[in-house]
Amino acid sequence: MIDLTLPVIVGVTVFAISQYFLKLVLEPVICFRKVLSDISHTLLFHQSIITSGTAENENLMRKIQELSASLRSSVYMIPFYNLLFKLWVFGLPKKENTLSACRKLNELSYGVKVQKNKEGQNFSDPSEIAQKNEKILLDISKLLPIETTFLVEEEKNP
Repeated sequence: MIDLTLPVIVGVTVFAISQYFLKLVLEPVICFRKVLSDISHTLLFHQSIITSGTAENENLMRKIQELSASLRSSVYMIPFYNLLFKLWVFGLPKKENTLSACRKLNELSYGVKVQKNKEGQNFSDPSEIAQKNEKILLDISKLLPIETTFLVEEEKNP
C-alpha cells in the first residue's frame, strides 16, 4: 500500500497543475484569440460599408462596440498577461495596445453610423469619414496582430 501512495499523489498533483493551466491560462487565451478573429472577420467582411463614409448601419455599429467590449474584458481574464506577453508564448499583443485598439474600435463604430442634423443632412463630409475610417482600420491592424483591411498590403508595397 505504501508503494502506491507516492505515485498516486504525484499523479493527482500533475493532473491538478495541468487542469489549472488549462482552465485558468489556456482557455482565456483561446477566448482572447477568438475575439481577435471575430474582430478581423467583422472588419474585413464589412470593409466596404465601413470605408464608404455614408453608412447608416446601426447593427454594425453595435457589433463593433460589442467586439470592443469583449476584447477589453478578455484581456482581464488572462492571468499573468504581462508575463505571457513578455514570454511571447501565445503571441499576445501588448496590453496597452489592446486597450488602445478598444478605443479605436469604439471610434470606428461611430463612423459607421452617420450623424445627421435636423434637416437630414450629414454633419461631416462622407470622404472625410471614409478616410478617417480607413486610418482607424490601419491603426487597429498595427495595434493588434490581425488583418483589418484588404488595403494593408497595397500600402506596404507602394
